Amino acid sequence: LDPSLAGGGCIGGDTVSLPPGAPRVLTLTAIGRAGAATPARSGARAGDTLYVTGTIGDAGAGLTIARGRTGPADLLAAYRRPQPRLVEGQPLAPHVHAMMDVSDGLLIDAQRMAAASDLAVTIDLASIPLSASYHAFAGDDRAARLAAATAGDDYQLLFAARPDARLPVPATAVGRFAPGNGLKMVDGAETLTLPPRLGFEHAG
Repeated sequence: LDPSLAGGGCIGGDTVSLPPGAPRVLTLTAIGRAGAATPARSGARAGDTLYVTGTIGDAGAGLTIARGRTGPADLLAAYRRPQPRLVEGQPLAPHVHAMMDVSDGLLIDAQRMAAASDLAVTIDLASIPLSASYHAFAGDDRAARLAAATAGDDYQLLFAARPDARLPVPATAVGRFAPGNGLKMVDGAETLTLPPRLGFEHAG
């Protein structure tokens, strides 16, 4: 660090050490303010359905490909060039009670929304939307779906809305909120044990 910063705090997760000769890393942070109509993650209500836009797991599969496994180019692109879901988020905002993106994994981010809303949430593994490329790369069995549900970097929108809400964009119902606390996972009618790792957890 710059000696002039001695005694100061180090803030953020992008402070890294690279070996000699490694490519230079540049990070840009944009700071702004959300409008008054932007839903917080803490607004889910008991009885709400949990929805997600797009498909889940593509970026996680893309990371595996980036590490050397052969796979579809669109999965690698999903990891390397994620797309912000502004086109979906802006029209959704007036219709939903809570919203956030899936950055660290569907399971862990759903758990965070439930905790922020002081509710319990149940996720149906069988309902998680997977792309055709993900099916071809990883399969469609329970293990493949669990891998998708715990992978990060998808940046799809996760949101809570009434079960009868008329949504302005395509989305898939993947769970439901109820009074209580914690995360529960099912596969259709079967209740499953939660995996030891729900998603990416930031150090510190």
